[in-house]
Amino acid sequence: MNALVRWLLPVLALLSCARPSQPVRDPSHPDLTLENVTVRSWNGTELRVITTADSLSLSREGGAAGMLTARDAGITVIRDGTHVTAPIVTGNFLAGDVEGQGGVKLTAPNEVKGESPRVAYSRSLGIASSDAGVIVTQPGMSLEATGFTANVPEQSAEFENADTRFVPK
Repeated sequence: MNALVRWLLPVLALLSCARPSQPVRDPSHPDLTLENVTVRSWNGTELRVITTADSLSLSREGGAAGMLTARDAGITVIRDGTHVTAPIVTGNFLAGDVEGQGGVKLTAPNEVKGESPRVAYSRSLGIASSDAGVIVTQPGMSLEATGFTANVPEQSAEFENADTRFVPK
């Protein structure tokens, strides 16, 4: 009995010093939530882009690594003043694939305005696209299409089933 106690006491002491197990993370909750977010992206000393969101939720681990949800989000390209807003943006910031939802709006140079219910963007391809319909206007012209694909670096776009109307300025 005495030998058992001498063996058991050190084992119990070691077990009591063991680290507690880590709680299992609930994947339905983000790891980080930020409010009133402004991100400025620079290239050397040149300010390139300003991104804003009323709230931004991020996941860092597991199958949800890199997932984001932004509410009332916007991005402004400083070079030409192009501004895009969306009530909700979801996607993966690590992969660079995001989708604006709930009415994505564009304001660009020369009084160009655009609107689509949903727009996806792939950073790796530099492509913004939608198959949910789009309306683009500028003074003297209105365009409605069932979808579009825009090559952002080349500043070019193709519209599907487009109906263009020229209107007096």
